[in-house]
Amino acid sequence: MDDILLDPLNAYKTCYREKFKENAENYFQKLVDESGMDAEENRATVKKYRQKTAEAQKCRAKSSRSKTLRALCIFLIIAGLVALGIGIYLLVSGTTLAGALCVSLGAAAAIPSIVVIFVVLNKSIKRHEIKAQELEAEAQKLLAECWRQMAALNSLFESNATKMLIELTVPLLKIDDNFDIRRFDYLNAKYGFTENYDPTRSTVGILTGEILGNPFVVSRELVRTMGSQTYTGTLTIHWTTTSRDSQGHLQTNHHSQTLTASVTKPKPFYSEQTCLMYGNEAAPDLKFSHSPTHAERMSEKSLQRFVEKGLKKIQKQESNALKSDNTNFTAMGNSEFDVLFNALDRNNEVQFRLLFTPLAQKNMVSLMKDAENFGDDFKFDKRGCLNYVSSEHSQNWDMDTNYVRYQSYDIDDSHSRFMNFNSAYFKSLFFDLAPLLSVPLYQQHKPKEYIYKESYPRNYTGYEAECSVNRMGYKYFCHEQSGTESILKASFLSKDGNTDKICVTAYSFMAQNRIDYIPVWGGDGCMHSVPVPWVEYIPVTRDSVVGVKQLDMTDKTYAAKLKETPFLDALNLCGSNRVFVHGLLCTLLGNDEVSLDKALEKVI
Repeated sequence: MDDILLDPLNAYKTCYREKFKENAENYFQKLVDESGMDAEENRATVKKYRQKTAEAQKCRAKSSRSKTLRALCIFLIIAGLVALGIGIYLLVSGTTLAGALCVSLGAAAAIPSIVVIFVVLNKSIKRHEIKAQELEAEAQKLLAECWRQMAALNSLFESNATKMLIELTVPLLKIDDNFDIRRFDYLNAKYGFTENYDPTRSTVGILTGEILGNPFVVSRELVRTMGSQTYTGTLTIHWTTTSRDSQGHLQTNHHSQTLTASVTKPKPFYSEQTCLMYGNEAAPDLKFSHSPTHAERMSEKSLQRFVEKGLKKIQKQESNALKSDNTNFTAMGNSEFDVLFNALDRNNEVQFRLLFTPLAQKNMVSLMKDAENFGDDFKFDKRGCLNYVSSEHSQNWDMDTNYVRYQSYDIDDSHSRFMNFNSAYFKSLFFDLAPLLSVPLYQQHKPKEYIYKESYPRNYTGYEAECSVNRMGYKYFCHEQSGTESILKASFLSKDGNTDKICVTAYSFMAQNRIDYIPVWGGDGCMHSVPVPWVEYIPVTRDSVVGVKQLDMTDKTYAAKLKETPFLDALNLCGSNRVFVHGLLCTLLGNDEVSLDKALEKVI
C-alpha cells in the first residue's frame, strides 16, 4: 500500500498536485516533440494573426463611427429640408422674417451635411471597409497557416489521456474504459449495487474504477422532480358612481381596479446530480450520514463556538441514550470530529470506532477544515458495504474527456486547455475520493477474490446504455408532443452476438395551455372571474430501439473510420443516428431485419 495515501489531503498538497502537473506537462511536451511542429514558429504566426485581426477591428470601428456620423448628417439633412420647406411656405405667406430664418437654418443644416457625406464620410467608410476586408483576408490566411502548423499535434491528442495521467500519478487508482458487465456483476454480487430502474432518473455520465482493489462508480444523473408553479392573472374592471358636489350638482365618477388572482399547479423540474458510490466490506453493518458544515468557511473563533454548541447537543443525546439503556450512541473522545462530521445517526458504535480511528478522525477534520481546496462540501452516507459521496464541487465537474477540447490553432491555447482541464478533472475526482481515503481501514481492507461468470445474458450495463442515448440527445427519442426534457430509461431486450438491443423509453410531459377563472370581489361590490393562464403537464412516453456494440477502437479511430465509405454504409444500413461513447457504438435502429453485428463484421 502507498503509505502516503494514509493522509490524502497532505498527499495531494505535497505530492500528487505537482506530480500530476509534471506528468501532464511531460505528456504534452512529448506530443509536441512527436508531432515535429515548430512551437516558436506557431507563436510568431499566431501573433501576426492577432495583430491583423486587431487592425481589422480598428478599421471596422472607424468605419462604424463614420456610419454613425453619416446617420447624424442624414438626420440633419432631413431636418434642414423640412425647415427649408417651412421657410419657403412662410415667405410665400408673407411672414418674411420667420421664413428667412427657417430657410437660413435649413440651408445651414442640409448643405454642409450633404457635402460632409459625399466628400468625407462616404470615402472614409469605403476606405476603411476595403482596408478591413484586406486585413481580414490576410488574417484568415494566417489563421489557416496556424491550423496547418498545429495539424500534426492536434492529430495526436487522445481522449484516454486523462485516465492515463491519473493512473500514472496515483498508481493505486485504476479507471475503467467503460462500465462493463463484469464490473457491474462484481458490484452487484459483493456490495448490493443494482441497476437503476427509476423512471425519474437517467444516467448522463458514468465513470468507474477501483482504488486498492475496491470498486467505485461516479454517476451523473438527470433527475426529474415534481414541484409546483404559481401562475398569476389579472382583470381590469371599470364602474361608475354618482355623487353631489359642494353646490349640490349631481356628477358621475369613473373608477377602475385591476383584480389579481393566482393558481398553483404541478410542474416537472429537471436537474443533474453527481454521486460517487464506493464498495468496501469493512464495517459491513454500519450506517451513518454526514452533511456539509462548510467548516472551511469558518474563522477560528466561529469554529470554536460551532464546536461548543454542537458538543452540548451530543452530550444531551449521549445522556438520553444512557437513560434509555441505548448503547448505540456514545460520544467520541475527539469532540471536534464528532461535531464537524456529525454522524449522530450511526447505528453501530463498535464498527464506527473501528472505521474512525484517531488517524481517520484527524484526516477527516483536516479535510473538512481545508480552505485551500473544497473543504467540507460533501455528503457522506454509508449504507452497509456501499458508501455514497456527493460533493458540491462535483456537480460542476466536466466529466467529458473528449480530445477535441484540446485542438486549437494556438499551441499556448492548446497547452492551457490541456493543463487546466486535466488538473481540474484530477482534483475533482481526488477530492470526491478523499473522504474515503481518509479512513485507513478502507485502504487496508482488500476485497476477497471474486469468481466471474463465463458468460452473461447481456453485453453491456444499462448505465452505459443510458449514458450513450443521453449523449445522442433526447430529441431523437422523445414523444412528438413532448414539451419538456425527457428522462431516457434503457431496458434490455436481447443479445445478438456482441450487440445488445435496448429499448429506450422516453418519459416526458405534453404541455397544454389552460385557463382557470378565479372568482374575486371587485371594488364595485360584484364578483368577477379573473382569468389565470397556466400550463398542464400531461405525462407521455415513447419507445425506441437502439443497438449497443463495443468497437475495439478509440474515438479518434472511430472518427477516421466514419470517412470510409464501406464503414459508413454499414452503419447507415442499421440506422441514421448514432453516437460513440466510452468505446461503445450506440445507434438508433431503423431496420429490425439488419443485425448490427453482421453489418459491421466485414468493415472493422
